[in-house]
Amino acid sequence: MSKKPDLRALAGTVLEEDADFDEVHILGGLESNHSLNANLVDVKGSIKLHGSLWANRLNVYGGLRIDADVIIELDMDIRGGSVVGGKIKARNIEAHGGVQAKEGIKCTNLIVKGGTKSNRHIEVEEEIDATGGITALGNITASEIKSIGGLIAEGNVKVHGTVDVRGKLEVGGDIECDEFIFRIISPSFINGKIKANKILIEKDEYAKMECFLRVTEIVSPNRIDIDYVIAERVVCPKMKTGQNCRIGEPLDKEYEPDY
Repeated sequence: MSKKPDLRALAGTVLEEDADFDEVHILGGLESNHSLNANLVDVKGSIKLHGSLWANRLNVYGGLRIDADVIIELDMDIRGGSVVGGKIKARNIEAHGGVQAKEGIKCTNLIVKGGTKSNRHIEVEEEIDATGGITALGNITASEIKSIGGLIAEGNVKVHGTVDVRGKLEVGGDIECDEFIFRIISPSFINGKIKANKILIEKDEYAKMECFLRVTEIVSPNRIDIDYVIAERVVCPKMKTGQNCRIGEPLDKEYEPDY
């Protein structure tokens, strides 16, 4: 069986049809109205495809704009931001400049600086480490989540280990995890419940004084430590509450913090 050809270019390249290469090395950008399949894609500029991108490894240093799916069997390293009209699937994703996917994100590890957004689910086997916030118009699943910039999910958030969020929370369903840490910067809500073995909720030092987390229910088998929380119900053996907690109160009522 003959080896697939390589594509090597010193400047920007335009592909006129669907392409299948072993390795792609381009010092400029890559554009096509079609799809690309390769073992390795290494592009120093940007990639713009109207089709899909399939590869074992992907390195891009000028941003990524793909109208269909991006399927990477191993690692994906993007500098400059990514906008994908289909789904993103990879083993490890590292992106500087943000990631947006219309049809969902699925990977083993997700490390993003610049914000993460999926119009469907975000499914990560191990760790999400995000700077710039996380938004999913579906569910978020992972083993660990660390987010500086907030977290938004229209569905549920289910994590085996720790959820550690600084910023703003907007969750349409429940949050279930082993440990929940939230430092509030902006007014936040959880329509469902927080269920965790360890819970710490406090106002961030840079937060506006009027911010609260509004949550229907908090459930823990252990003592919890919370402040700036408005909750209809709390189920736990012991809790330490700050002076700005409102327990057993309506969520839609306006409250002023005690300074």
